[in-house]
Amino acid sequence: MINSYKLCYGGVFFSLLLGLFFLSSATVLATSVDRVSLCNLQGYPGQTIETQITLEGTDLGERSGFWYTNYKKAEGDDSRMDITSWIVIEPKDFTIKQGESKVFTVKVKVPGSAEPGLWGMASKEACQEGNSAERKTYIVFKDSEGGGNVYSGFLIPVSVNVLESQNPLASMINFARENIIIIVLSIIIILLLVLMLTKRTKLPSVSSRS
Repeated sequence: MINSYKLCYGGVFFSLLLGLFFLSSATVLATSVDRVSLCNLQGYPGQTIETQITLEGTDLGERSGFWYTNYKKAEGDDSRMDITSWIVIEPKDFTIKQGESKVFTVKVKVPGSAEPGLWGMASKEACQEGNSAERKTYIVFKDSEGGGNVYSGFLIPVSVNVLESQNPLASMINFARENIIIIVLSIIIILLLVLMLTKRTKLPSVSSRS
């Protein structure tokens, strides 16, 4: 009798686990992605790297979603690990139906002041299996059915290998690009001051009139 009760409870427990498994699988498979990582992108200081990510709807209903960037902070990290401010993706919000594909443009703007080397991950092997702790900067896609509060999504790690610029004037050019408004305003102010001084020197003095 006791064994039959154990078998009964065991069967119920197994059924619940099986149901949860299929439920979670259905949630995860609501949207698929064509790229699981953006590791070791290459670019020069001041350059904007462009690539694309495609999502495909696999759920029966329409899903609404959005993306954001995330930095997985850990003790001992240096400033190279967080490159979330470099990343912009368009569009930001989206809706997707079964069988529909959405293409997102990923722009990673490398600052002109970025030093050569790896940014966003602790090593070039971070995307390999077993090295997830070395992944620091992520693009996160989230979506939910009918705008609900239960989300599924993807974590896509990002890293950039900043190359040493071959142009000796690149740092000056990048500085000018990033500070173009300040430079233009400074030039206008200088020209106005020169114009004012020139007019003052041309004005006749009181003694010369008498």
